Amino acid sequence: MKKKIYYQHSLIIALLAITSCKKVDPITNLLTNANKIAANGQVMGLQTSTAPSGYTLAYEENFNNNLLNPSAWYYRESEKYAGGFNKKENVSVVTEDGIGYLKIAYANNTDWNNDGANDISSGGVISTKTFGYGYYEARIKFYNGSLGLHESFWAHGMGISTPETKGTEYKEAAKNDLVPTDNKLIEIDGIELDSYMNYGKTNFWFNRKPCNCASESTSSAFNRFDQSYMNLNDWITVGFEWLPNTVIYYIDGVERYRFTHTSPGYTATHAWLTALANEKWSTGGQPLPNSSMKVDYFRFYNKPLSANMVGNYSFEYGGVASEEVIGWVVDDGIYNNSTTDGSRVVYDGTALEGQAYLQQDGKSGGAALTTKHLLNYIPNGTYRLSAWIKKTAGMTTAKMRALNTGSTEKSIDIPTTSSWTKVTIDNIVVSNNQADIGFTTTGGNGESLKVDKIELYDRRFNIPDEWGILVSDMGPGYSEAGTWSNSSLPGYQNSSSRYSSASGQYAQWKPTIPSTGSYKVYIYKIVSANSDPNAKINITHAGGVTTKYVNYTTGSSGWVDLGTYNFNQGIQGYVRTYFNSSGSYARADAAYFTLPANGPPN
Repeated sequence: MKKKIYYQHSLIIALLAITSCKKVDPITNLLTNANKIAANGQVMGLQTSTAPSGYTLAYEENFNNNLLNPSAWYYRESEKYAGGFNKKENVSVVTEDGIGYLKIAYANNTDWNNDGANDISSGGVISTKTFGYGYYEARIKFYNGSLGLHESFWAHGMGISTPETKGTEYKEAAKNDLVPTDNKLIEIDGIELDSYMNYGKTNFWFNRKPCNCASESTSSAFNRFDQSYMNLNDWITVGFEWLPNTVIYYIDGVERYRFTHTSPGYTATHAWLTALANEKWSTGGQPLPNSSMKVDYFRFYNKPLSANMVGNYSFEYGGVASEEVIGWVVDDGIYNNSTTDGSRVVYDGTALEGQAYLQQDGKSGGAALTTKHLLNYIPNGTYRLSAWIKKTAGMTTAKMRALNTGSTEKSIDIPTTSSWTKVTIDNIVVSNNQADIGFTTTGGNGESLKVDKIELYDRRFNIPDEWGILVSDMGPGYSEAGTWSNSSLPGYQNSSSRYSSASGQYAQWKPTIPSTGSYKVYIYKIVSANSDPNAKINITHAGGVTTKYVNYTTGSSGWVDLGTYNFNQGIQGYVRTYFNSSGSYARADAAYFTLPANGPPN
């Protein structure tokens, strides 16, 4: 089917007016008032949220009622790390001065390893549910009285081998096919603050490379929150906004730092609120008695995005074949058999995209096998699910499914095919902020279903394989500097084109980008013997300016791929072609902007 092309003059981006509402969730304690009120009537603790515009509250935990909700939070428990232990005995929900909050205390009164000496310890909590793209916020009173407490608000995955699974239910849930056996893929540190220091660190990094690409992580993302705007004697609201290819860090609602990466990796993570009693980062001191990190609330906000919502969507994380499927749940009804359940990641040179794909093997007489991805706290709306598949004829059942969306399950039967074939479920209605997407099979030994490039997109936006933005000469978004004239040489689809022979002249194509993210850029080259053999082309994008040189005298007229770049929403990015070679003509016709998986228009 031919792609839809949205010409610049007809591309209308409708801003969605999202009603501000609070989702009633059984594992959260939602506020009924905008503030917590102390007995004396003064506003205490929680203040108005600092979430950026356009976001809707999806999850909220206010740490009230002097009790930690066990269905919402795991305790962080582990053996000795960085010189201290993490113990649930140091974590409590308390009410003081009319404020209910999470208290993560420092302690030095127990011999945890039975060596005859008391050990330093602290702890923390980890959300049982995962969160993806959106705005994360916590209001925190950091301990700042002396050295020795490493306090953090961050997002990170969990796994069956994560040290913090000691004493939690995560390990058992994974063995019972309820959560992924391994989801330790991405870490985003909203803040890391060592007590008695007047700065906090930010971080972003991949625990595993998400593709066959350069690693983009800690060293380039590291920064400090400065004492000039962080009063550690007061409560501080820490937030971070996770968008495709960008993380923005906030203190008290003010953006203080942002990190942009080009790697395509994504998967939802757990929220962590932790304090480490440590010797590694605090040589020369320890916390005072009764010291603690205090957390007033944690909130997560979502908003509709033009982005694939599926984590590890083409199974590239890890870079090797694996019997475990990272970030996905494999359910065959058998306890603790993640390496023999029949669902695995294959690297054999035949993937549709990248190097890896998912394979579900048939088992004669075996129960149905489902590999599924759990999406929590996504925006309500209508979605389209697609995947590329291969299936042998002996797979008696093979379905792609979308379920637990608040609406009736939608599924399709997957056809038998020996070549990569795209299957789609459209108009999936999500009304409860969640969805499980997956593949269910039954079949005999030697049969298989292969799956690659799974995508779930919000229908409010143009879906990548259906759209592109074409900016043509003399149309909206096109401009010129200097003297340009009409040419007799045809452009794209036999349209008119332009030329110039004056030094310093340029033609410019400026699209209206619907959503911040990565876009592939093409320019239409008009070949002629007297065209510029070394045309200079600048691409201005979110990361700066990239210069390319194109020979307009060789080959055939047509689209030239200028590369993939991050663009901010709106009209900040553009492409310019310059007159660059004397005795020749600079030529201008059209530029095309689309998402990375797409090719040029037909």
